[in-house]
Amino acid sequence: MSNLILISIKSKYVDQILSGHKTIELRKAMPKATKGDMIIIYTTKPVMAVTAIAIVGNIINCTPAEMWRDYKNKIGVDKKSFNEYYKTATKAIGIELENVFKLDAEILLSAIKLINPQFSPPQTFKYLNKFTTLREYKSLRNN
Repeated sequence: MSNLILISIKSKYVDQILSGHKTIELRKAMPKATKGDMIIIYTTKPVMAVTAIAIVGNIINCTPAEMWRDYKNKIGVDKKSFNEYYKTATKAIGIELENVFKLDAEILLSAIKLINPQFSPPQTFKYLNKFTTLREYKSLRNN
C-alpha cells in the first residue's frame, strides 16, 4: 500500500515543477516514502493551497556535493541558494517527482480549515491516511 504525503513547497518552486524544469524536490530530512507513493503539493504563501499531485520516483540520499554534481540541472536552484540551504548539512535528500499533475481547481487552505480547523500545512512532511483524507474531501465537496 502506498503512502500519501503532504509536502509544502514555495510558490516559485511549484511553478518550476509544473513547467518540468524542476524534477527533484530538495529536503534535509528523509521522508518515509518509496517509489510510487503519492505526493500532495501544498503551495505556500501567497497561494496557500493544495495545487498539484505527483508520484515519487526515487529518493536520493547523498552528500550535498554529490547532489549538486549529479542533479544540479534538475533541482531548480542556483549554486548560492543550494549552498545556503545545505550549509550545515552532511546529507542531501532529493525526491524525484514523476507524473506531476496540476489540479483543475486549487484547494485553498481556508477551505481545508472548514472541515479540519486544526489543520496546518507541514514544515516538512505530513503523512495522511488515505481513507480519512478522502472522506474529508468528499465532505468538503458536498457542502
